[in-house]
Amino acid sequence: MKSYDVIVVGGGIIGTSSAFHLARRGHKVLVMDQVDIPNPQGSSDDHARAFKLTHGKDSFYTGLAAQTAPLWKDLQADTRADLFVQHGMLELVMDAGKYEKDCIKVLQELKLPYQKLKPVEICERYRMLKKSGFKWGLYHSGGGIVFAKKAIEMFAAGVEKAGGKLEAGVKVVKILKDKTGVIGLKDSKGKVWKAANYVFAAGAWSKEVLSDYGVPFSMTKQECLYLRPPRNQGRYRAAHFPVMSLHKYGFHAFPVHVHGFMKVGLHAKGTVTRKITMPLTPDKKFEKAARGFLRKFCPDLADFSDMEGRTYFYTHTPDEDFVLDKLPGLGNAWVAAAFAGNGPMFAPLIGKTLSEMVSGEKPETNLHRFRIGRLKLKKSK
Repeated sequence: MKSYDVIVVGGGIIGTSSAFHLARRGHKVLVMDQVDIPNPQGSSDDHARAFKLTHGKDSFYTGLAAQTAPLWKDLQADTRADLFVQHGMLELVMDAGKYEKDCIKVLQELKLPYQKLKPVEICERYRMLKKSGFKWGLYHSGGGIVFAKKAIEMFAAGVEKAGGKLEAGVKVVKILKDKTGVIGLKDSKGKVWKAANYVFAAGAWSKEVLSDYGVPFSMTKQECLYLRPPRNQGRYRAAHFPVMSLHKYGFHAFPVHVHGFMKVGLHAKGTVTRKITMPLTPDKKFEKAARGFLRKFCPDLADFSDMEGRTYFYTHTPDEDFVLDKLPGLGNAWVAAAFAGNGPMFAPLIGKTLSEMVSGEKPETNLHRFRIGRLKLKKSK
């Protein structure tokens, strides 16, 4: 039986980022996932995810995002992989704009650049938008896109290059422990996997994998469409079209970024569900809602015909903060979970922080919001 310094459970962007940073520190790492790496059922196995500095009045998360952007840039320079682009985010406002006004206050407080734009200014810059659809807009140049699937592939390749290993098709069914901590992981075939330390970054499977600990995770079903602009495709490329977000409606739209397709997705909290359901395709209701959203704000796109759809699943805590901490009573096991779709944005910061924790160092990042002790854990039966 091979032994590892660290076993990471979960081959999504948080698991592979953590493994990548651990491997860089010289740890012998094994990454396992019950499906594949990247996991096509995972929440982070997506071509493009939003990177935003704005989080309403929550200056803590805006600060985290500002810390994370340079880490993405460093990774991109080191690996020469196309992982991150900051071409800006435009948030359109069609109500009183309390959320966006809170965003501006935080951006001012942290001295981060932004522009408050009138409809005429927005439509002069982005002529594909319909002026009657909104009252004003908030633009911040620090926003952009994380190419999540490419990042997972890069992190995974980095683990293997450093001598680590990837194992697909391994479903953990039992965490074995004694007074010293976790002593092994039993899989669905009866095999036991052993390491000195363990990191649980299982995404939508976190509640199942950590069922003995009663962490109050919940899961939501999220939907998106990849569509090919029916006309004027060039004006929707990243050089001309930012990530566009509408907080009130919970939608966001991305520029053309893969094989001539752009993305329209639901970033608002989706339907609560107990399990991952197949097939991973959105229903007709979502397509209708997406067309309605585009018709109101970007009518040239609304009659698209060439499209693909996808569903994925976000994990949440009751207070919507992450969990990034040791498992209770265990000195050699950590959990990173409940990123509610924000995993791709913060992945290098989370991976770096976990590598510091496992290595016995004091993390540079303030973890007070992420402690597991803040949650009411349910006793296992």
